[in-house]
Amino acid sequence: MNPISTSISKIVVIGATGRLGSPVAAELAKNFKVRAMVRSLEKARKMLPSNIEIVQGDLQDIPSLRAALTGMDAVYLNLATETADLTLPFYEEREGVKNLIAAALDLNIQYIAKIGALGAYPPAVKKIKQNMVPNIIRMEGHKIIKESGIPHTFFAPTHFMELLPNMIDKGRLQWIGNTDVKVYWVSVADYAQLVVKAFQNPSKMPEHCAVQGPEAISVQEAMDQFIKNYDPTLTTRIAPLWVIKMIGVFSPKMKFIAHLFEYFGNHEDPFYAEQTWRELGKPTITLQNFAKILRQSQA
Repeated sequence: MNPISTSISKIVVIGATGRLGSPVAAELAKNFKVRAMVRSLEKARKMLPSNIEIVQGDLQDIPSLRAALTGMDAVYLNLATETADLTLPFYEEREGVKNLIAAALDLNIQYIAKIGALGAYPPAVKKIKQNMVPNIIRMEGHKIIKESGIPHTFFAPTHFMELLPNMIDKGRLQWIGNTDVKVYWVSVADYAQLVVKAFQNPSKMPEHCAVQGPEAISVQEAMDQFIKNYDPTLTTRIAPLWVIKMIGVFSPKMKFIAHLFEYFGNHEDPFYAEQTWRELGKPTITLQNFAKILRQSQA
């Protein structure tokens, strides 16, 4: 990789209106000048704080990418691949990344940081029996960034705690398939702090950075803790994976959900984050605290 020759002060965030992207963009904006490249200006203005510059652009449009990158020092990518289909002509995390690198040519971008997943973390990949499509695509995108020569870090987070409230429907906290696997659940707030620290000292960052929370607990225990501390009136519902697979025969969305939860149910978290904790600090938010904070914020 090429060395980082200047300190970073200006960051363009791509994917700033995503569920994980918006809190990270907001945290970065407390420490850096941040520009968000978005498809919908209206949506971004509603979601993002006023100290973030908002510009319109698209990963399929290289001129708009180049305009968004011009004058910036670094890039944070919050991209996702939400399909079980390996035959699509365009994926944000592969073709979109390729377009980004093409747009960055000669613009002096010093550093790229990107969210990935623990299933795309090289030491973990060796232990995975059958990886899921999003991880396969994102690893191909990571290769494109690596070959660009631009210094970079690929964050590899485990399950986010924020997944749990998003699984609530009609008074039920839902899950699909196996609930026995243990996971080092991490909060977006802790993750955002790690991203800020990475941009503050990018020359010290490894190429791959495992992100795991302070404790490993099973999905079932996580659901129980969340309900107890967030809303004891909630009940749980565990849908059999085979039912979702059957529905997925007729629905691409449900096919992806089945693909995702089958992967979740087959892969428990070994502990990989020792170096991350040593260099960037140990995450402090437990799932119990997360649920209490969420309850208080909605009171």
